[in-house]
Amino acid sequence: MLTELDYINAAEYYMQKKYGEKFEGEYVYEDSVYVHPKSKPEWHVVVDFESEGGMTSFHDNYVGYLKKEELEKYIYELVKPIYGECKVYIHPYGFALDDSWNKGIDMRTYESVGMYNAYIFTSKQAESVDEDFKRTCENFINKDLNVGDLSVTYIKKEELDKFEERLISYTFNRLKFYCRISSVYSNVDKIGFGDVDILEGDKNYGKQ
Repeated sequence: MLTELDYINAAEYYMQKKYGEKFEGEYVYEDSVYVHPKSKPEWHVVVDFESEGGMTSFHDNYVGYLKKEELEKYIYELVKPIYGECKVYIHPYGFALDDSWNKGIDMRTYESVGMYNAYIFTSKQAESVDEDFKRTCENFINKDLNVGDLSVTYIKKEELDKFEERLISYTFNRLKFYCRISSVYSNVDKIGFGDVDILEGDKNYGKQ
């Protein structure tokens, strides 16, 4: 019977052979191994595995990380006219992608499956939050961007200047923002965004 270490070692080998770079296994959860490329330890890539007839096959979502920077830049250029200088981050879903996809796949092909969330951070004055978000959603639809959850978070300029992706969870959990507006895109029943949610941040935020 295969052990957790066996699955980790096999996933590392599979990823190195497929992408030509070294990976390090982290842990196994249910039918997935979590790994990261040694060059990017902050990325948590999911490698699903399934066994049948004594054979084990692997499927991963690494292409989402490979196209991350390009997609973030594309979205940044799209929303900059609305929010000015801002920061954009995408988080790939933890689901395996097409097995035939590799480093050579283009960004729009990956983006077309909508397997990511997008987070925008801005220091713009929160005076036209609804109107700006409506324009943003319309831009996503017009450009045929298949995002999952889309959110815009308003923070202080001095915090935006030094903001890093690793601070997203902390910012959300501690309500360290003026407000956050979000919606979920769907192309199942009809193409468009669902209900819009606005969350107010800590009432003392910005008063320090």
